[in-house]
Parts: sequence; structure tokens; C-alpha cells
Amino acid sequence: MSVPHARGFLLLRRAGGCWGIASAAVDGLVARGAGYRISVGEAALAADEILGVVEDLRVRPAAPVLRRFWPEVTAGLAVHGRLPVVVVDPRHPPAALRFDEGERRDEGRD
Repeated sequence: MSVPHARGFLLLRRAGGCWGIASAAVDGLVARGAGYRISVGEAALAADEILGVVEDLRVRPAAPVLRRFWPEVTAGLAVHGRLPVVVVDPRHPPAALRFDEGERRDEGRD
């Protein structure tokens, strides 16, 4: 179950990108081999690395031109330190974060 009063954003890396998910939207987090499985509502998301939770992430709406180049829905964009972060809309997680049950890393083999 998600924690509605949880503050901040879970920051993670996946496929070379940095992503943020509102902590209140995260239902579960499990280490799976070399990566992680994150439960967000009905979706299972994957992460290569968990960077931590930050409370002071200033999220800005993405400019409409972003959709021209990247049709995925976002909750916005942010910068943490010098790291650009795509903030995930938990109702519409991007394809890049979808957890694939068949990923070899989840079997514990190389």
C-alpha cells in the first residue's frame, strides 16, 4: 500500500537516465538480482540503481515541445544537483521503466 503522507521523490537510474517518482505513489520496492522492482499502483517498474529519496526536488512542467520529441507523459522535469530528472506520472509510467519479468538480471545470472 502506498503511503499518502510520504514526502519527497524516489530517485532512480534506468537505462542511463535519471527518474523521479513521488514517494507517496510507491507501493513497494524489492531488490531483484542486479536491479530493483518498484510497485506503483498496478504497474511494476524497473530500476538499475536507487539513488535515494529527496524532499527538495523542484518540479517544473515539461514544455509542450517535449511531446514532439518524446511522446511519453511526465509529471514534469527537475534538476537534482546537476542531474536532470524526469519526474514520472504514476498513472502513466514510461515504457523505459516497465519491469520485464524475463529480464536476465532478475534470474541472478549474467
